[in-house]
Amino acid sequence: MRNLSLRLRSFAAALLVLVVFIPLAALTLESAFTSSLSQSMLQQLRVQNLTLISEFEMSEDQPSMPEQLFNDQLNIPGSGLYAFIKINDRLVWRSLSSLNWHVMPEFTPPQIGKERFDENYLLLEPYFLFAYTAEFDSGGKFVPVSFYILQDKSAYNTEEQGFINTLWRWLSLIALVLLALMIVSLNAALWPINRLVKQIKQAESGHIQHISQTYPPELEKLKRSINHLLAAEQQQRSRYKNSLSDLAHSLKTPLAVLSGNSALPEDAKEPINQIDVQIQRQLKRAVAGTATAWEQAVEITPVLTKLINAMHKVHAQKQLQIELQTNENKGYFYGDSTDLMELLGNVLDNACKAAKDNVRASVQTQQNFVQIDIEDDGPGIPKEKRQLLLTRGIRLDSYQEGQGIGMAVVADLVDAYQGTLIVEDSELGGARISLRFSIKRPD
Repeated sequence: MRNLSLRLRSFAAALLVLVVFIPLAALTLESAFTSSLSQSMLQQLRVQNLTLISEFEMSEDQPSMPEQLFNDQLNIPGSGLYAFIKINDRLVWRSLSSLNWHVMPEFTPPQIGKERFDENYLLLEPYFLFAYTAEFDSGGKFVPVSFYILQDKSAYNTEEQGFINTLWRWLSLIALVLLALMIVSLNAALWPINRLVKQIKQAESGHIQHISQTYPPELEKLKRSINHLLAAEQQQRSRYKNSLSDLAHSLKTPLAVLSGNSALPEDAKEPINQIDVQIQRQLKRAVAGTATAWEQAVEITPVLTKLINAMHKVHAQKQLQIELQTNENKGYFYGDSTDLMELLGNVLDNACKAAKDNVRASVQTQQNFVQIDIEDDGPGIPKEKRQLLLTRGIRLDSYQEGQGIGMAVVADLVDAYQGTLIVEDSELGGARISLRFSIKRPD
């Protein structure tokens, strides 16, 4: 339950209420209708019993009833309404409607002046039974006479079942409508949250720098907090990079003065140059290590275009043909634009130094990653040095020209951004350096 989303939790709670409410409502309405129908039947049988009593007479100790009763149902055999009269547990009269009855039912008479109503009186079929006992004058003495009315329950059961079917059909339809309304209202209630989550993911993937849309009051405070966090994180990174840049400049000047000192022994100049190179490398690694989840998306093709134009000028004497290939989908690097410039600049510069005539750069965007390939038609990179290039922690500044500290910085930056560096043979005849980075897609 702890891992369920808010949408699923809310929907499950509302669905539980609906599942409990609909059957309870159905049972309540069904019970109320059945009770109302039974009371109506009791009133009908009571009136029919009073009519039967009004038509009964005692003449010279003999009971008498008219041949045709006021209620026509009692005159028609098998009509479903039946009447019986007993005196001292002796059947003295029965209605024409019971003409086809061969076995008379056994009745228990109620007390004088009392009535009895049975909703499920069983014979061959269930009946409603209404009984009442009254006293009649018979030659100076009062005789208890019991009147019984039986009503077939088939019509009642049909009406009850019809009501139940209609009730459940309409309640099911109402449940579906309520379920649809519940889903719509739930989506409407969670829509601002979904929109906020989408913007947070866009900020995380680097497509926006801050959350700008308007939200309900409950979410505005969260939006302000997230924007404050974004701004503080960007300012912190900027201060950190500026501090590193200041440190680089403060170290570079004394080293330059020291290396330009004429009194400095020749055997000390090389270690000082090595120190300068290592300081530059470690500073670049420190800057690359500041990548966070809030990186901005940098389009790769414009950076490559700018670098290719620069390489035409830097290596103008070689008159290289530098080709750029891209697919329809734009490729993005999720990190610092300076780091991307450093990465591609070093690899492209090394390719131009090694190339004879042709250099080719390409950007391919796949489902989950973007890949940058830079190839040349030079001598290539020996396989034993490829392994060194791909081995983490190995010093790479012992390579020939074009494969020194620059590729070490590239390896460090690729590792800092959790990318992949692949060295292969190129179709052009030289080496192909492939840089692969994962894609953060906004939802």
